[in-house]
Amino acid sequence: MSIRNLKITTLADNLVLKGGFHGQWGLSFLLTFEDSQRVKRKIMFDTANDKEPFMHNLKKLKIDLSDLDAVVLSHGHGDHTVATVEVVREAGGCPVYAHPHCFLQRFYISKEGKRREGGVPEGERISDIEAVGGEVILSKEPVEVVPGLWTTGQVPRVTDFEVISPPSNGGRRVIVIEGEERDDKILCDQSLWAYVENVGPQIITGCAHSGPVNILLHVKELGGFDKIHGLIGGTHLVGRDNSYIQKTIDSFTQEGIDFLSPCHCTGFKAMAMLWRAFPESFVLNYCGRELNIGQKVESPVI
Repeated sequence: MSIRNLKITTLADNLVLKGGFHGQWGLSFLLTFEDSQRVKRKIMFDTANDKEPFMHNLKKLKIDLSDLDAVVLSHGHGDHTVATVEVVREAGGCPVYAHPHCFLQRFYISKEGKRREGGVPEGERISDIEAVGGEVILSKEPVEVVPGLWTTGQVPRVTDFEVISPPSNGGRRVIVIEGEERDDKILCDQSLWAYVENVGPQIITGCAHSGPVNILLHVKELGGFDKIHGLIGGTHLVGRDNSYIQKTIDSFTQEGIDFLSPCHCTGFKAMAMLWRAFPESFVLNYCGRELNIGQKVESPVI
């Protein structure tokens, strides 16, 4: 069950390296491709952190969302979910796929005990999405979004080093489950994957809170793959020490990844280390970047 002609367009990211685009601490990709039944498809993966620059970039790229097939949310943090309602409205209504924890109430609690909201923003929740014609589909198991394109569902945490990092300013992440406040392990973190014809398995991540290596191993098991061709998206290596990043690099090397385009929450230090480790397969990502999977990338690092 392979897809073909996969193009991934970065709609929102931290970096801006093309004139006229606006950056932000957030992430959104648009996937266009032919599914396994050779039907043309358009899927939005995450909907950014700041609406105005996100919508600006959509207009700059002249993207028409009226034929959007679905939105997939990688997890329930505000930097990936700020414009879901706007996207669904422009699509004229479409399915929105997420993990059951995605829309639960979340807080950041600082070291001083101060709370602030940390989940899906107000106005972008299930009832709001349904009000503009969206259908919210929640599943912790993998879901075939369209023929040949799958979510990972909840990712098993099997590596011995990949752990959830604390908030950048310290403190705690908290999620409310059935009225009980718990430490948030971000179990809702999921990615997209597909087998691209004549290329191989491709993974698209949001923040990879589950750990990029855990995600890679999970997709290998789900698809029965010997190796993964490529990984695009956030890796949440920002703020990690060198030894942690090196363990990720060693795992990627062992798995033989041929195409690596990290962005968003990867962090400058980790980006530099990944580039040094994979000079032939590393591609810098940024707002407005269009990647045609399997085709040579002009100017992979600017």
